[in-house]
Amino acid sequence: MPNPPVTFPALFTPANAVAFTNVDGTAQTVSAAAPLPVAISGQLPASLGAKPVAASLSVGLASDLGNLEPAATSITGTAMPAGGSGLTGWLSAIYRSCSEGATISGSVTSATTVVSASNNLYMGGSFQVTSAGTSCTITYEQSNEGTTWVTLPVISAAAPTAAPATTSTTAGIYSFVSSAALVRARVSTYSSGTVSVVLSQKQQVAPIAGLSLAAGSSAIGSVSVSGTATVGGTINLGTGFTDSTTALAAGATFTGTGRANNAAQYEFFAATAFADQAGTLFIDQSLDTGATYQPVLSQAVAAGGAANLVVRVCGAIGSATLYRVRYVNGATLQTTFRLSSGYSAS
Repeated sequence: MPNPPVTFPALFTPANAVAFTNVDGTAQTVSAAAPLPVAISGQLPASLGAKPVAASLSVGLASDLGNLEPAATSITGTAMPAGGSGLTGWLSAIYRSCSEGATISGSVTSATTVVSASNNLYMGGSFQVTSAGTSCTITYEQSNEGTTWVTLPVISAAAPTAAPATTSTTAGIYSFVSSAALVRARVSTYSSGTVSVVLSQKQQVAPIAGLSLAAGSSAIGSVSVSGTATVGGTINLGTGFTDSTTALAAGATFTGTGRANNAAQYEFFAATAFADQAGTLFIDQSLDTGATYQPVLSQAVAAGGAANLVVRVCGAIGSATLYRVRYVNGATLQTTFRLSSGYSAS
């Protein structure tokens, strides 16, 4: 037959508990005061060094965690918050010591420090100058030991193309990135009025410092770009020459002008030839200002065909290193001939 339904009184409250049986047969609920007993089945022989074992194992319940007190009262210099107790207070101290977005503010009316804070838990943040006074200069600084301070670069958050600076004279938000232990904003030049600053620190910050592409001449490390550039275009296209369009007689040779590589950006010298009769296209190089030339590359040209040669520029940059194009016609008179050359950056 089916089991009858089970009902409970209206005031019955379900509860979960861990219990064990006492030696007298009664049930005992596990708590901090009555830990779960651990029975040892058997004993090791004395020859194996048997020793007494604890008769019970302490079991902590969630309801008892508030009674567990740590031995220390601080975490790496962070004191237990007022009103905190037990494990809950301890965890609260850890959370508060690592919280995101610490904010400190200060106001001064003289040449002194406005705000100063530990930066150990953070990677940067921003100083908001809410009042810059009159003709006052605020200097931003950082330090690891609190005695020797060095400049701290900041960037105006309101100007996306602003260059890094170490001082400010107007109200605004100035962002920074720093791995130093301490940061501060100090009035280095005071005239009159009140200087007020609010410091906000962040555990994760954007890499805003160290690089600016502000309008004007901006350096990126030791790299510089010269020549003519256009937005969306090409830098240092190259330079080209039309060497000849005059047909050659049978067995004749055309020798082009020696071209000096005076521009460091050029990497290649190229030559192109078209002829209605067979011949051979050459690129020659000179390393002694044109006193002597040696062929460095050549290609046969079929009648009615074309050839293109490209060599990587070698030798010292300047007037001593020259490149030229040369064409030797075959045994038949040409009626059509086109020959050109040039330097290229790529």
